[in-house]
Amino acid sequence: MKTIKKIVLTGGPAGGKTTLTSRLVKELSSIGYRVFIVPEAATELISGFGIKPFGNCLSMFDFQYFVVSSQLHKEKLAWEAAQLVPEEKILIICDRGVMDDRAYVSQKEFNQVISRFGLTEKDILASYDAVIHLVSSSKGAEFAYNYDNAARYETLEQAREKEDATLLCWRGHKNRVVIGNSYNFDNKIRKAMNEVYTILGELPPAQLERKFLIEYVDENALAPYEPVEQNITQTYLKARAKGTERRVRKVVSNNAISYFYTEKRPISPIERIENERLLSQKEYLRKTEEVDPEYGSVSKRRFCFLYHGHYCTVDTYPANADSAILDVQLSDKDETVEFPPEIRVIREVTGDVNYQGHMISKRLAQL
Repeated sequence: MKTIKKIVLTGGPAGGKTTLTSRLVKELSSIGYRVFIVPEAATELISGFGIKPFGNCLSMFDFQYFVVSSQLHKEKLAWEAAQLVPEEKILIICDRGVMDDRAYVSQKEFNQVISRFGLTEKDILASYDAVIHLVSSSKGAEFAYNYDNAARYETLEQAREKEDATLLCWRGHKNRVVIGNSYNFDNKIRKAMNEVYTILGELPPAQLERKFLIEYVDENALAPYEPVEQNITQTYLKARAKGTERRVRKVVSNNAISYFYTEKRPISPIERIENERLLSQKEYLRKTEEVDPEYGSVSKRRFCFLYHGHYCTVDTYPANADSAILDVQLSDKDETVEFPPEIRVIREVTGDVNYQGHMISKRLAQL
């Protein structure tokens, strides 16, 4: 039986929606989900069509008609596409939803806009299973506020005002979660992801991970555990600043191809921010031209499965037919690790930098 959930990721500018979306696509595809992304309508209209509510183009009221029309159309297409794909578990992620537009016009004007589509606020709220509100970095994490989005025109103060207005827009939804900036960025994203897992009725992956070097194992040996296979190509890019790691990743899973860009940059001697976003194929190919020759690219087949309640991944590398890497996620550091009988462990390599992705790539690039 096909299960489809539709959630909204909302919040003011630079709150983490892009990174959260990217990580959800990666994690959920590894447990058999098909994820559809409905991109932010306003950004597409401003960046792609030049339709914008400033610069003497058109009024904010008229602009909202374009935004709502685009949003409803894309959500409808995503729902129809979800009926066609073979996967049984579907998540539709909306980068902002129709109610967000209420933050930019008066209540009367908003009602006039949605009435053109035969809708009420009650109808709109009921169309989403849940709302995850990521508080803007303009409130409590100002150092991370930026203008990387070409369609982002708000000043820091304006962003705070829009943040408060957006909070009010969704106050009537029965399943809304607000995630603030009291956490560091990674913890903020992880908390948001755990909320999504709860909405889906899935157990979130544990935060503790142990890594093992194992003898090579193939899909036939792992077949009893019904693994989800992913084919991954990871390319490390030249750093733009000291201490910053940049990479792109191509993931083929369940007949779907996704592209990701990840940038990790330090903000203190002990903390760093990891920003990640989905790429188009064209953007991905352009990024790969920036490859760092020292690390290059690495290709691997990943098998994801559950064993005795633990989420496990096995990475095999075409250039290394003798061994593979097993990751096991645990709930407690003292928890006993059990291995499938088909897997033969050579030794534990948790914390060994030589078995981190960039070092494996570096070694294989030198072969």
